[in-house]
Amino acid sequence: MQIRAAMMNDLTALTELFQAIELAEIGRAGTTEADIRQILLTPELDLERRSRVYEKDGDILGFAALHPAPHADRLRAHLGVSPVAPGSLADALLRQIEEWAHKQTAAAGREHESVTLFQMPQALATPALHDHGWRVVRRYSRLTIDVTGERPFLPRLPAGTEIRIAAGDDGRRRLHAVLEEALSGHWNHHRRPFEEFWADQQQRDGHDPHLWWIAEVEGTPAAVLIARSQPDRGWIAWLGTAQRYRGRGLARCLLLTAFAELKARGHHVVGVDVDSANDTNATGVYEAAGMLVIGQADQWQRDITSD
Repeated sequence: MQIRAAMMNDLTALTELFQAIELAEIGRAGTTEADIRQILLTPELDLERRSRVYEKDGDILGFAALHPAPHADRLRAHLGVSPVAPGSLADALLRQIEEWAHKQTAAAGREHESVTLFQMPQALATPALHDHGWRVVRRYSRLTIDVTGERPFLPRLPAGTEIRIAAGDDGRRRLHAVLEEALSGHWNHHRRPFEEFWADQQQRDGHDPHLWWIAEVEGTPAAVLIARSQPDRGWIAWLGTAQRYRGRGLARCLLLTAFAELKARGHHVVGVDVDSANDTNATGVYEAAGMLVIGQADQWQRDITSD
């Protein structure tokens, strides 16, 4: 079996790998090239040093990658094991991820860091994950909407409400402030200064500052949304409503605004990933805007020490 770093040229083969995994685990394939492209183009991912594909007879049977997450003291891993791969491959891939994580933690001068990765519920790699000391900490849902229909997408705004693009540095800073407030209670949120957040967003696939919106109530920023126009889909990257303005339908208005713009840009599908246990009923907000749950994934975590 050949082991090498992943490349952008592997986009189609890696998509096929993850689709084969989904067919074996849940009977249908949902991974798209946009999903894999998003992984390979992650700004923090050094493909040469922190990714590997395991290839046999021209077919990719396994994939592993590791990169810093957008939070302090946390790393994000990716794992894919073909249903026709040898039983030992999941173990080898996890050992590689853990070896990288040890090196990354030591190089950063930290005593420990948490590593997370996503797998489908009842994934074929579940036994290996348990054997290596990983545990499920959260479940996420993916929702999508087909925006090609004739239904009206432009929202009817509540009285005193206006939706505007977060233009210029001042507008983007105001959006960031609302988003930080809205996400402050989420278990996985770590505050970041605007400069760090803005630099990160500029590197993301499909970034476009004209897809940053603020909903204002009587001139006060109350809810915000950031969308992305990726090559083969629209995507909702961030959505948040300040606590005192919740329950007014502002998030739905922002979503419908984003759907309309993404449809005008030629997109057929818009997607989002959301924490299924979010205490603000985020899934219900997306469903109220017409999105449907198409699948779920478990977030696994393991704590890595530097010794």
